[in-house]
Amino acid sequence: MDKPAVNLLSVFIAVYEHRSITLAAEALEMTQPGVSNALKRLKEQLGGIELFVRDGRGITPTHSAIQLANDISPALIQINNALSNLNQFSPDTSRQFKVLTTETTLQLLQPLVEASNSMGRCSIQFVLSPNTETEVLDQLRLQQADLAIDVAMFGNPSYSAELLLEEDAVLICSKNHPRIKDAVTQAQFYQEKHITIRARRSDITLADFLTHDLLGPRKVSAECDSLLSMMALISRSDCIGFTSSIIAKQYAEMFNLRTLTPPFSVRKIQHKMIWHNRNQNSPANQWLRNKLSQLVNEA
Repeated sequence: MDKPAVNLLSVFIAVYEHRSITLAAEALEMTQPGVSNALKRLKEQLGGIELFVRDGRGITPTHSAIQLANDISPALIQINNALSNLNQFSPDTSRQFKVLTTETTLQLLQPLVEASNSMGRCSIQFVLSPNTETEVLDQLRLQQADLAIDVAMFGNPSYSAELLLEEDAVLICSKNHPRIKDAVTQAQFYQEKHITIRARRSDITLADFLTHDLLGPRKVSAECDSLLSMMALISRSDCIGFTSSIIAKQYAEMFNLRTLTPPFSVRKIQHKMIWHNRNQNSPANQWLRNKLSQLVNEA
């Protein structure tokens, strides 16, 4: 049996990841017949082993294909990393990066990037992250996004992460609140009505996600999926809410809100940059990560 060429294995991995010859062809900038011919040649070199079978309108990898993909993916990543080291990147070359982000880091980073005079001819498109971890990692794996910034702990060995920044979680209420002034007690916390934020990818509130303590039942007046929506509602009511200190610093004055220290133990909110290992040594991806870290540190 001849040893398959690296380019045939790369085509195989693209089809395996996309589960589609059409999408793989687009990603590889090849024609569909070219991808199909590459798979046919690979099948012949593997002694006629079937790698994909038709499944409705799509294709499904066979057990042999799954085993092959698991065996060769780490080696192909190393090869791509080595080739990336040979590529030169300059911010003077026009390029747009796509970064998946949380609401907090979107509010922080987008103005910093727009105001920066050190972006060269590069730009960054920030997009709110999908609701599931699988969708985030798939976009990175399929090169539909260059980077993700998230507070989740993604325990997947195919991805790397680096801390971008950390912040405190704070309580907020209207400056005109009739009962709460410069501090809030645990008794007041449970007595007041709350506007909550549902933590993404979990069935708990942001407060429960970030606290070390087990919080008791609260009087929930409303539930939001946006920190700014929550702040707007709190500004027009006697409710209290839990938010990020970055968002509070930027918008508390605008919404006439008071920032308070929570009356219980709260962990730091850690925002991490996450990327696929194939981009570990990519000069362009390294520049992107370093640029975002630089902007945050200088802010």
